Amino acid sequence: MFREFFATGGRRCFAWTGLLIFVGHQIFKAVVKFRLNTWYGHFYDTLQQSAGEFASGGFDEGDESDAWRAAQRAKVWAQLGDFAILVAPAVVVHPIAGYIRNRWVLAWRLALVHAYLGAWDTTVSPIEGASQRIHEDTQRFASGVQGCVATILDAVFTLAIFCPLLASLDPALMVMAILAAVGGVGISAFIGKNLVGLEVNNQKAEAEVRRHLVLLEVEPARVVDTGGSVPDAFRSRLQTLKANYKALYCNFAGLSVWLSLYDQAAVLLPYILVAPRLFAAHATDVLTLGALTQTANAFGKVFDSLSIVSENWLAVNEFRSVLRRLREYEAELYPQAPRVHEVEIVAQALD
Repeated sequence: MFREFFATGGRRCFAWTGLLIFVGHQIFKAVVKFRLNTWYGHFYDTLQQSAGEFASGGFDEGDESDAWRAAQRAKVWAQLGDFAILVAPAVVVHPIAGYIRNRWVLAWRLALVHAYLGAWDTTVSPIEGASQRIHEDTQRFASGVQGCVATILDAVFTLAIFCPLLASLDPALMVMAILAAVGGVGISAFIGKNLVGLEVNNQKAEAEVRRHLVLLEVEPARVVDTGGSVPDAFRSRLQTLKANYKALYCNFAGLSVWLSLYDQAAVLLPYILVAPRLFAAHATDVLTLGALTQTANAFGKVFDSLSIVSENWLAVNEFRSVLRRLREYEAELYPQAPRVHEVEIVAQALD
């Protein structure tokens, strides 16, 4: 899979350039998050300081009051100007990087399609669901690279940037964020452990129904027996499809309940842990509003960078099922090649 795109033909230059842009864009997004987190700390500290000065200053109407208000407005506008400077590059970088990423993933998918078609021996019986694996599974692989792989890279880079910051603010919070997030991944993996196999079986059932529908259109005699009806010819296949979907939906429901609870806990947890320090007994432990926001946000980024795998476990499982199907397909297409293909390596890494 990787060899066909990154090591053969005239696509190598675009393949590696696109990979660098793909990874670089994820690093850029993590850096922007970090800089915005610092900005939030300064901004809320400015607001808190202004509110405190106003409450204790006893300003009356007059020149002194007008001058003070003008100074505060200038501070706020300066902070908002800094915000605009921080986010301005993203307005240009995100669309351009997104366009290149889309073209890059499409080129990878088409490289796979060309390779699979070139290896397809039409003189032997076709592999189960061959047309679906070449067309639909390569498409879903491309979507998985854009979604799952991009999400995981974003999580890794965000974690690398925010862990040192959170450790400098409060090491105990960093440890708690990591433990809570890793626990969430483990529980999600346990609850959704059957989804990959169910998804693979469901794709096979869908391919079987689709194949017979195509035959019904071009060669109806191969599908419907003499004197039989079309619904009767499809009854057993549709029952299998229904049973597969019922099993999938039951597993989806259990995982969705857990992910919903986990998502709400992720929102509240940093504030439950940090907010009491606004009113700490010792002055040295008291956090300003800006420090609270910065700490809670850093906690959230560390937590989210690990828990995002849990929150996207359904998509991860779907991507894993596609990798398994492509691995099986490559094993049939290239029987003389080593059994461990690139797809298998990626699938094992996600297991």
